[in-house]
Amino acid sequence: MLSLFPSLTRLGAGAVLTLSLAALAVAQENRVETQVVADSPRIEVLPLTGSVSAPQTSQLSSAEAGQVSELTVEMGDTVTQGQPLLSLDTRDISLESQRARADLSQAEAERDEAQRLVSEANQLSAQNFAASDRRQRESALAAAQATLEARRADYSLAQLQLERHQIRAPFDGMVTHRESNVGEWINPGDTLLTLVDLASLRLDFPVPLSAYQRFEGSQLEVRLEGSDQWLPARTLARIPVDASSRQFLLRAMPELPLEMLPGMAVEGRLQLNGESGPSVPRDALIRRPDGSVSVWLARQSDNTWQAFEQRVEIGSSYQGEVAVNEGLSAGDRVIVVGNERLEEGQEVSLSDD
Repeated sequence: MLSLFPSLTRLGAGAVLTLSLAALAVAQENRVETQVVADSPRIEVLPLTGSVSAPQTSQLSSAEAGQVSELTVEMGDTVTQGQPLLSLDTRDISLESQRARADLSQAEAERDEAQRLVSEANQLSAQNFAASDRRQRESALAAAQATLEARRADYSLAQLQLERHQIRAPFDGMVTHRESNVGEWINPGDTLLTLVDLASLRLDFPVPLSAYQRFEGSQLEVRLEGSDQWLPARTLARIPVDASSRQFLLRAMPELPLEMLPGMAVEGRLQLNGESGPSVPRDALIRRPDGSVSVWLARQSDNTWQAFEQRVEIGSSYQGEVAVNEGLSAGDRVIVVGNERLEEGQEVSLSDD
């Protein structure tokens, strides 16, 4: 009989160890991590779809009629401001300019002669030069001066018409269309070339008018279609459009350079600041098959923590945080880790307590 006591002793120690391990397993199974709910500014992310536009686009035309004599650019060529792009035949206008120059020289000579006669009359006035003759010479000088001004205007007009026979780039850009060829006759206003300024491209997004009042303090991020990198963008203008569309045009420019071309599709996400309210991490949400959403709350009672399920109405989400419109208030302790197999009223231990 005495030989049985050591065995019983060993059996009791093993039972205690087994019970301890079981208790430890239960404690580990009921261990959860919580987070205290606090009111914070709610951020709504509004997805946008827009396109790249070129505000500085010119359809170049000529103010003069004529025949194209020279074309120095092709589609896709990059040009600089003032660079000659197209020339018209200038033979007839060059002759007109020469004639106007000759008329101007003649008018200058006639004015100089009339000036000499007046000066001569003034010198002879002391010697009883007839006053009527002096006035006649002064009138002839005034007429010669007026004729000279008219000839100068004629010559300046001929020079302007001569300059208009050559089309120059109004700004740096790329030729995207060419609608004329050497030998063709063109009329004033005909589109000859299309020039696009690729250095001043903008991003245009249609935005619902409901976001207009909440726009102050918002942030915009953009990315080109097919890219996975979001970049910050700077808002340039909010442009009203047709009221029937219930939208306004948001024009922006990326903070960092992007390789863009007009017409490219671009995505945007506009971060709008809203009223403050409770929000929880996305991991705290339990989605039910019926479409409802709930969270598990940890509440203390008699120095123990218990889990209770609470249905909530959620709103927008941002960076892993989901706004809760109904069901929670600041100060609630929501379970974020270990909420998969909880039961109502179950005792839990807090790893973050």
